[in-house]
Amino acid sequence: MAESRSIFQFKQFQLAHGNPGLKISTEACLFGAWISPGNAQHGLDIGTGCGLLAHMLCQKSPILQIEALEIIPEVTELAEQNAEQGPFKKQIKVILGDIKSWTTNHPYDLILCNPPFFTKHLAASDSSKQAAIHADYLSPEDLAFAIQQHLTDSGQFAVLYPPYEMGIFLQALEKRGLFANQIADIIPKPGAKVLRQMLLGSRQKMVVSTEQIHIRDEMGNYHLDFQELLKPYYLIFP
Repeated sequence: MAESRSIFQFKQFQLAHGNPGLKISTEACLFGAWISPGNAQHGLDIGTGCGLLAHMLCQKSPILQIEALEIIPEVTELAEQNAEQGPFKKQIKVILGDIKSWTTNHPYDLILCNPPFFTKHLAASDSSKQAAIHADYLSPEDLAFAIQQHLTDSGQFAVLYPPYEMGIFLQALEKRGLFANQIADIIPKPGAKVLRQMLLGSRQKMVVSTEQIHIRDEMGNYHLDFQELLKPYYLIFP
């Protein structure tokens, strides 16, 4: 397994990623950079993987304590190693568990999730990869229910999905008394189709604000908006 593992170096931390689990993606990094933790103190990262979102959010907020939940034992071990060796080990607690059956004695004022999204997809050859990409393990309906169960009355949640799956998730939110407050489209380059959508929501219904974020510009360089968001994290942006 270890032969396909690699290290992703950020400005303030580094993460081992890959096998087991999925490698860190550009859109996941953009998602972590886009989320604002505000004054949140108790966070829940559902399906933490290597711990990317937990680390990115803890870099933004020293008052944030995150419980990073992961269903795959081998990936949980990887996330634990990353947290223990990183600068935010006092803020991140990695937990092996399934959000569909997991219980806790306190709610969270910030819930994060970069969920699995391929439905009715051919089985992946690697079991940890399969769990990371197949919605059979955590459907949009399952995720909406989990957020309803664990979010404080004034808390916020942030989710990343492709457009089709985001539509299913939005329908599931309505059934649970949850609402989208902000939606940002991730677009690879001008004129391209939307790759992913980032959603920030809560229990409060309000007018949804929307925006578009391009990864690259017409010349193929990283877009200025992308650079601004990732500047605190990416070594290539001074």
